[in-house]
Amino acid sequence: MISQHARQRHQRRAYGSPAIARRGAAMMLCLFVVFMTTMLLVQILNTLTSDLVVIRSTIDHERALYLANAGVHEAAALLEADNTWRGVASEGTFPNHDTYTATAVDGADPFSVIVVSSGASGEVTRSVTAMLEY
Repeated sequence: MISQHARQRHQRRAYGSPAIARRGAAMMLCLFVVFMTTMLLVQILNTLTSDLVVIRSTIDHERALYLANAGVHEAAALLEADNTWRGVASEGTFPNHDTYTATAVDGADPFSVIVVSSGASGEVTRSVTAMLEY
């Protein structure tokens, strides 16, 4: 005859104890938390990367505008030194291979000069047109 104690031991082996079932649930909960944390971190990194691309583009647009304005100022300085000067002023290159070029031509008025300057930074080019009178 099987004793009561042996029967309970046999049932525990066959069906498992409630503690083992709870450990499985804890493992699933931990896997879920790890998965959600990983997805959150991936989303944060994706957002930061796209923000950096936007910031870089904004910097290039602003830098190109400043370079175009620098071209106008250089042409104005050359015209101040010699008001008969007409031509192209180019300072060369700056860090990050940024450049500007300014072209001065006669305006409609005999005492005016039109300066068209373009600045390039990265893949962005901006232009500024100014009419200078002397």
